[in-house]
Amino acid sequence: MAAFADIGSAFNLSTKSDQTFSTQFLADQPFACSLGGLTELVVRRNPQLAIAPTSNFTCSTVSTASILRGLLVQGDRLLTKEEFADLQRVGPTDPVTNLPFGVQPIYLRGEAQTNTVARISQSLFSKLGDYKSSLGVELRIQMPVINVPFRLIYAYNPNVRSVFVEEKKSVFRFSIGRTF
Repeated sequence: MAAFADIGSAFNLSTKSDQTFSTQFLADQPFACSLGGLTELVVRRNPQLAIAPTSNFTCSTVSTASILRGLLVQGDRLLTKEEFADLQRVGPTDPVTNLPFGVQPIYLRGEAQTNTVARISQSLFSKLGDYKSSLGVELRIQMPVINVPFRLIYAYNPNVRSVFVEEKKSVFRFSIGRTF
């Protein structure tokens, strides 16, 4: 006759994996406005590129309004800040655009998607509730002729969960043989 108590953590008992949320592709106008539009995002990633110092275009939402400045292009290539400074120093400027002749602003437009990852697995208390416990009694009789135990087991589960998997409060089990 033996009594036992057991407590342990069950791996991934209730799923606490990271979750990813993605929006549909949306026009850049409503939410990229506060950043200055897609052009400003490109310049943040490529700080050597030149952008127009002024603009006649604004991007406005309910709470903010910002000036949309364009990337500067001459011919078929984007200008760097150094190249734009050289052109301003040596050449005349167009009175309409206030840019050197031959330089045009381009504005990037498109659609954007926001992706958010909720790192639930890295939260401070993510694994605190994954404990299971049980209590029980086992009656083991060793059979002398065949040399195997007959076991009668009664187990009691104090933390029954019946949300996803139906668990029993108490069980009787009978087994013949050894466990490994």
